[in-house]
Amino acid sequence: MQDIWDKRYQETGHLYGAESNVFIQEINRRYPISGHTLAIAEGEGRNILYIARSAQEKHLPIDVEMWDYSKVAIDNAQSYAQTQGIESKTYCVDLAHASWPENEYDNILCVFGHFGSDTRLKTLHGIRQALKNGGYFIGEVYSKTQLNYQTGGPGKFDFLYDPQEILQVFQNDHLVHFFVGDVERYEGKLHHGKSHVIQFMIQIVKS
Repeated sequence: MQDIWDKRYQETGHLYGAESNVFIQEINRRYPISGHTLAIAEGEGRNILYIARSAQEKHLPIDVEMWDYSKVAIDNAQSYAQTQGIESKTYCVDLAHASWPENEYDNILCVFGHFGSDTRLKTLHGIRQALKNGGYFIGEVYSKTQLNYQTGGPGKFDFLYDPQEILQVFQNDHLVHFFVGDVERYEGKLHHGKSHVIQFMIQIVKS
């Protein structure tokens, strides 16, 4: 699987486009993101680098980190960060075997990070563990309905999200924003057209 993703990123620079996901931009305009921020399954860094640039422009404290399964994507992301004068920590991480810290991050982003159900559940619990009390889990992913659209995503039912699994893991937290429905997405070669997504901004509440 890693070879497949490495090949895709080698063949096409900015595979998902150079611009950040539209939802991430919308959320950041409403609730400017700052602090220790991790983006998982982040590819070439389009979302986290946008957050870093925006925070710098607003003179907000920012410390960014990105994880991805593809070494090629991570290398590209580091190169783009250096070109933009952004300091970023980049790690090649297989989320099926990730070791999650406790109470480490102010924000964790997941934009179209898709994996099988076992890894997905482990990842959602890991995200909640790694966020500080009051921290935010922010993202946009394809729902299982997306399989009918054929405009992007993994094309495997098991790799798509059910809103209930997110709500179950974060049932004791505060839903700042939660949306399930249609949007238009045009992001590089692989996301193109009407899409069925789940969007969320969830504030962690730990006792």
